[in-house]
Amino acid sequence: MADGPAIKYMVRVHHAGYTYQELRRICTASDSLGYYGATLYDLMNAPALECWATLSALSAETHRIRLMPLVLAVLYRSPGLLAKMAATLDVISGGRMELGIGAGGDGRDHRAYGLAFPETPRRVEMLEEAVMAIKGLWTAPELSYNGTYYQFDNAICEPRPLQAPRPPVLIGGHGQTHILRAVARHADVCNMGFEMGPDEHKAMLGVLEEHCRQAGRDMREIEVSHNTRVKIAANEDGVRSMLEEGARAAGMPVERYRQSLQNAIVGTPEQCASRIRTYVDAGVTRFFLIFPDPIPTESLELFASTVMNRESQGGQFDNAGAYG
Repeated sequence: MADGPAIKYMVRVHHAGYTYQELRRICTASDSLGYYGATLYDLMNAPALECWATLSALSAETHRIRLMPLVLAVLYRSPGLLAKMAATLDVISGGRMELGIGAGGDGRDHRAYGLAFPETPRRVEMLEEAVMAIKGLWTAPELSYNGTYYQFDNAICEPRPLQAPRPPVLIGGHGQTHILRAVARHADVCNMGFEMGPDEHKAMLGVLEEHCRQAGRDMREIEVSHNTRVKIAANEDGVRSMLEEGARAAGMPVERYRQSLQNAIVGTPEQCASRIRTYVDAGVTRFFLIFPDPIPTESLELFASTVMNRESQGGQFDNAGAYG
């Protein structure tokens, strides 16, 4: 195997409209095929099963994959409750929970449910306080904390998470000022934007490096992730048919549809592996893969058997789920 960073592949499920049985199929297939993990999103005002309850159920159906909300809206749950929920999921899953959290998107869910949605700077301040409190609850015998937004008085979180020293925390969102500064201060994994190009990742990492310098932190401690659609076919004929079908469904010419996928992972296994290599070279080590709905098992199998462990990626494939 070629030397290089460990590459992690997680199946990102936008699960609106999915039944639990469909989610179980996707996650058990991902588990058996060697994917690093699977994620669900955290939307309330959508026809989707609630994130935490579903992840908890899926933890009993799987054995190895990591399970992550991508990403939680910090204002939906108090940090004390969230710390307890996450610790519980880590325990019942055998140490397979990863916490993905953000400042809350565009606010439509919050407004639909009558929840406050302050301006971005304040929400990011709340996010930072929440993450600090959650980490403290996971690691300290008890936590007393008097913050601007959250207070704790001899609070405990028992049983603690199984992972030592604690489960990893991903911070996700958009923009390179407030949220990326929070990443530099608090995150183990950085998840910014959607289908950014390799050059965009490099530029973002330059900004993150400066935020890390100001925070007194080594940027190498932070994993960089990439959110991307995946459209894979076994050969060129299959790719052509796949693009034609996608263009018809989108109501646009094939070439325009192809252009809309310019930052996605698209093509034969060899083409997909080559595209992944460009992102690895740009500093990405974790990929959140969005397969076409309804995420056919055959697509998961093809990607796993032909792309995930290719030496041409120049990195080591990581399916162990270790954190430390």
